[in-house]
Amino acid sequence: MSNDSTGDCLDLNTELWAYRGDLTTLPITQAIFAALYTVIIICGIVGNSCVILAISRNKSLQTVPNLFILSLSCSDVLVCCVSATITPITAFNKEWLFGAHLCRVAPWMAGITLVFSTFTLTAISVDRYMLIRHPMKKPMTKNQALMVIGGIASFAAFISLPTMLKQRLGPFEGFCGQYCTEIWTVMDDEGAGERERKVYSAVLLIVQFVIPLTVIILSYTAISLRIGQSMILKSTQKNGSDCNWEANLTDQQRMALKRRQRTNRMLIAMVVAFSASWFWSMAYNVLRDYDYLPAPMRQQEYLFGIGTHCIAMTSTIWNPVLYAMLNLQLRQAFIRLLPERLRGRFSTEGDMEKTCPLITNNNGNHASHLDHRSGSTRLKNSHWECPPQRTGDPL
Repeated sequence: MSNDSTGDCLDLNTELWAYRGDLTTLPITQAIFAALYTVIIICGIVGNSCVILAISRNKSLQTVPNLFILSLSCSDVLVCCVSATITPITAFNKEWLFGAHLCRVAPWMAGITLVFSTFTLTAISVDRYMLIRHPMKKPMTKNQALMVIGGIASFAAFISLPTMLKQRLGPFEGFCGQYCTEIWTVMDDEGAGERERKVYSAVLLIVQFVIPLTVIILSYTAISLRIGQSMILKSTQKNGSDCNWEANLTDQQRMALKRRQRTNRMLIAMVVAFSASWFWSMAYNVLRDYDYLPAPMRQQEYLFGIGTHCIAMTSTIWNPVLYAMLNLQLRQAFIRLLPERLRGRFSTEGDMEKTCPLITNNNGNHASHLDHRSGSTRLKNSHWECPPQRTGDPL
């Protein structure tokens, strides 16, 4: 978009620089954010595509929790393709370049992905809680998980619907170009429309964040307490004392405890990363909607808006990173996606050793040999064997 006023209309970028000193009109600012968004989009698409491929190709990974994780990755890919591309382009051009249909659909899809992600994280925490709190009950099946995912998607589409219905594309106060904006007018009463918009904003905040995060916090708190109590009870029943209970656990119990703790850490880290990424954008939008933005933020409204949005978009990166760091099975599945000549650089032997006991042959032969693929020493005729997991047991 040109920075010169043309004809009878004004260039918004030129006016913002002249009257506000808007920093988003500067080429250096645009270049920095273009680089940041490019990195986020590439990492988000590549990372989440690896998750999708890893789970889709390995039936052993197609558990109920991993189906939720798969749906999260699909949502994040959509975020990268829609929100992380259209929003920065619009923020720097200041006008809408994508036509009337996308003016309605793009904000709606952005709202759907946000609600879908928060409720999917909530579903994971509730499923995890039910699995540990009621271990004797039949866990959620894959078909039931797919129904839950479909229900979440339908609910997200419904509650985000006003965003689509209120979007309008048109000129704005004599400025050049077309602008995609929310018009909340009720019976030609702009005051009533503004009140309606604020009510919807408050409801959306409660539904998107307050309720899901409350459920998640309660679920994982109860899970942590339950795991600790269960291990103490098992140790006490076996040894008659709860002193130093962890030392009294069997190897299998200790491995199960570590696996559950590691899974809990990963799932909690997913929630923390998502919340930390989106907090600033949500806080900024609430302050703007209710006219509580401090003067410096009002002066640089576009800069703070795109800055908080850029932070929010990093949520698409963290999940694949956390899976690779904290989920041994997914990490190994990621490595198998690499070309054959690159796999030898990544040893998974240490990962197996962390969680699975070494099983030798029946004649007790413990002669060792060097595994030339990984460069590690293993016992001859031995293998790492993990204890069996329940169908609904996470990850």
